[in-house]
Amino acid sequence: MTQKPFSNKEKMLFAWGDVFGGGSQAMIGVLYLIFLTDIIGINPALAATAIMISKVWDAISDPLMGVISDNTRTKFGRRRPYIFAGGLMVLIAYLLMWFPLGSGLTEGVKVFYAIATYLFYSTVATIVMVPYSSLSAEITTDTKQRNSVNLIRLIISTVASAVCTLVPSMLLEQFKAGAFGINVFYVVVGIGFGIFFALPLVLIGFFTRERANLPEEKSVFSMKTFVKPLRIRAFRGLVYMYLCQSISMDILSAGIIFFTTYVLISGSSTVFLGIFIGVQLLMFPLINSLVNKIDKKRVYYYGLPLAVVAFLFVGLYPEEWPIIGAYALTGLTALGFAGAQLMSWIIFPDTVDAGELVLNERPTGSFSGIMTFIRKTASAIAIQIFGIMLAVSGYIQPTELIPSPTQPEAAVWGIRLAMSLSFVILMTVGYFLARRFVLTKALTLEISSFLDKREKRVELSDDENKRLIEIKQIVG
Repeated sequence: MTQKPFSNKEKMLFAWGDVFGGGSQAMIGVLYLIFLTDIIGINPALAATAIMISKVWDAISDPLMGVISDNTRTKFGRRRPYIFAGGLMVLIAYLLMWFPLGSGLTEGVKVFYAIATYLFYSTVATIVMVPYSSLSAEITTDTKQRNSVNLIRLIISTVASAVCTLVPSMLLEQFKAGAFGINVFYVVVGIGFGIFFALPLVLIGFFTRERANLPEEKSVFSMKTFVKPLRIRAFRGLVYMYLCQSISMDILSAGIIFFTTYVLISGSSTVFLGIFIGVQLLMFPLINSLVNKIDKKRVYYYGLPLAVVAFLFVGLYPEEWPIIGAYALTGLTALGFAGAQLMSWIIFPDTVDAGELVLNERPTGSFSGIMTFIRKTASAIAIQIFGIMLAVSGYIQPTELIPSPTQPEAAVWGIRLAMSLSFVILMTVGYFLARRFVLTKALTLEISSFLDKREKRVELSDDENKRLIEIKQIVG
């Protein structure tokens, strides 16, 4: 049966779905910890613990969802039903998660509610994002088309990240300044953004197609199935690179509002985030032109030395100096970081191809699940450490009587070091990992060619068989 051609309309619709993947994650990363500490009134260590518990469950559920999605067989495909159903539940999750609990409740009740609602949100996010990430490798079998749709997807994700960090950051600043009450904050964040994230997912469930050939046998979840993707050297390398990039962003996102509220008080989190995201958007045309011309790993690491040095100076920037200098350093950080920010999920389908070549099967959901499992587990630990550092360093929570407390010097330095040193260390490691990454442009094209010949049952020559063995040893 001839497959329906992959149209530009379908490409744009699918890419639009990462409004949720990029936007919601960015918004929660920037806003949720300070929402729990400064609005709901939970101790930073307890707030970070609530987030950590939910993220650990999120990480555990991802590989389970990967196997479930891989084994699903319906006339609508094996990914789209979950994206559609999860899209409907996103709105419910947002209504619950951002509900402004009254000040009369005990801290224990608040912590329990935060854990319960974040657990529900995390489950919904897993139901949506594991099939969606898997579909990114299956919505088309053409390598160039796949690169194109994933780049567009990441551009949309970054634009969504911009909207979903800048708008909530502005709302929080205005709320703290007394411009409006908590109910207005809830309507915009809980209801408005809930609809914003849910709509494209529902439409993807209706109007996209899945084009990868399905394996005849279904997989069964087991520890062996769970760790199978980690047998692939190329995939392990990508996971390590992704961890460095994503955890750096998690801590930066969680810390930036604390940083501008209590450290560089003359600065604005909205301006910092706007510069960071704006520079990355300006870099997209250059990155787009490079993706199909040079090794993707080079796009990842070329700018990292600049990003590392610039952000170290952001973290240590004296409060009495003109804030324009910190903004300029933030722009340089974004300039150097843009390639690393974009490349992980653009490289992901290539590692799935490498896995298929070695394993003789294509469990894309398991690859996606294990990647996000490791990333979210590490992220949970990182955010927990950030919250503990705030609590241990003597962070003072706002109250109705003192809405903007002056933080002790230890807390100020705790915020500085937790945010800047983590970025510097992680991205330095990411730089060296990317340089050693095994997949090159030429090798990726060879893998694609061998997979095409395997599907068409083309008999290989002796030289081709020899080269196939060499490639399996390199990537597997």
